Amino acid sequence: MVRCELCGREIRGVAYKVIVDRAELIVCPSCARGKHVVSVIDFSKPQRRGTYRRMGMRRSRRSELIEEIVDDYATRIREAREKMGLTREVLATMVGEKESTIRRIESGKLQPTIKLARKLEKVLKIKLVETYTEEELYGGGEGGSDYELTLGDIVEFRE
Repeated sequence: MVRCELCGREIRGVAYKVIVDRAELIVCPSCARGKHVVSVIDFSKPQRRGTYRRMGMRRSRRSELIEEIVDDYATRIREAREKMGLTREVLATMVGEKESTIRRIESGKLQPTIKLARKLEKVLKIKLVETYTEEELYGGGEGGSDYELTLGDIVEFRE
């Protein structure tokens, strides 16, 4: 079951990928009116669904797990690297990245992907990825309804 990321209604048949304030959202036909449509998605046909999401999130449909990079990743990485006596160049070689990438991550200008964060966790022996269930993140759980939090619940849009 696919829901509109703005209003939360169940989408049957055709959905639209639109741009709202520089973010791509999958919305129902009524929420797509007046928005810049990037593509049309037909949910009546079987599709291959990816598990990776933008901004460092990965979501698994089967287990409903959400993985996020911790907020203080830059500090944790820099302190762990210095504690182990590694240079940025050596750490970059160990995880298969460029030194400039490690520098940007440590300065907080670049958030690592989940895959890179896992490599850094293994090498530096630190915790960078936190895993949540949807219930923990959105407050659902026992006795809760079938309600899912949508972007429209959180954000006020200016016309």
